[in-house]
Amino acid sequence: MSRPPIASLKTSILLLLAASLLSAAGVFWSHQQNTAARADLQRQQTALNAVHARQQQGQTEARLIAQHFDAYRALVAKGFVGEENRLAWIEAVHLANQDARLYGLTYTLSPRTAAPPALAGGLPLKQTRMLVKMPLLVETDLPRFIEALRERAPGLFRVSSCRLARITDAPPQPVNHPELDAECELLWFTVAADTGTTQ
Repeated sequence: MSRPPIASLKTSILLLLAASLLSAAGVFWSHQQNTAARADLQRQQTALNAVHARQQQGQTEARLIAQHFDAYRALVAKGFVGEENRLAWIEAVHLANQDARLYGLTYTLSPRTAAPPALAGGLPLKQTRMLVKMPLLVETDLPRFIEALRERAPGLFRVSSCRLARITDAPPQPVNHPELDAECELLWFTVAADTGTTQ
């Protein structure tokens, strides 16, 4: 039996080993490239989904703005949204007093404060306390004044409390002379147009 010529096959075997190593390296490199490409594709898909979500949110917000813009402008025009308009409130209580044919009034305005959270409902709602004092002829003058103020009010207000007291213990006079003193606490509400406002 003759031996195979190892020396003559040595070059072929080395070439075969080199080809096998190169093939294995190529397969490994292809696998790495495939993995990296899949990860990149996944990142791009995630980014695309985020862009689509932001676009849908923007479209939803644009629809909401368009749907409620007229109502918002009406609230701004009424004086509920924006800075407090103290001068208009003062004018409104004086005109309401005249409309109800009453006998004048005095008032004090307190600084604007944050409304109670339960009332605000998450809005940057502020309230300004106004104390109004006025003489009345009879008890029914007070509801007439409040109704006249509701018709003239430049904004949103609430009657927090009212107190009636007799001015004198003397019997009522047959002339139009005020016999009662009324003191009402009104709360004027505003929402800052810029929610970053800290007033």
